[in-house]
Amino acid sequence: MSNYTRPNDPDHKDDPKDWLNSAMIFARALSLLLNENSGVVVKLKGEMENPAGESKTVIVFSKNGQIMIDDAEDSVKEGTLCQIIDPDENLN
Repeated sequence: MSNYTRPNDPDHKDDPKDWLNSAMIFARALSLLLNENSGVVVKLKGEMENPAGESKTVIVFSKNGQIMIDDAEDSVKEGTLCQIIDPDENLN
């Protein structure tokens, strides 16, 4: 097993708990960086899977203090910043 979560410890062997912990810390960091309802387009590579659809492109955005992932069209350029508008919310 590879050592991705603690590269400064050559004897460490990652396990799924390490990966989950790292993912949660990174998601928390993103939620601090992204404004509410704003996000970025990400192209999935390698073994990444889209949890929200079939495309190879997702939008990662902040909503209610959480990081959300939604399906996006593959034609959208990676790195595009976007504002998420919920049609069910009142736009006064």
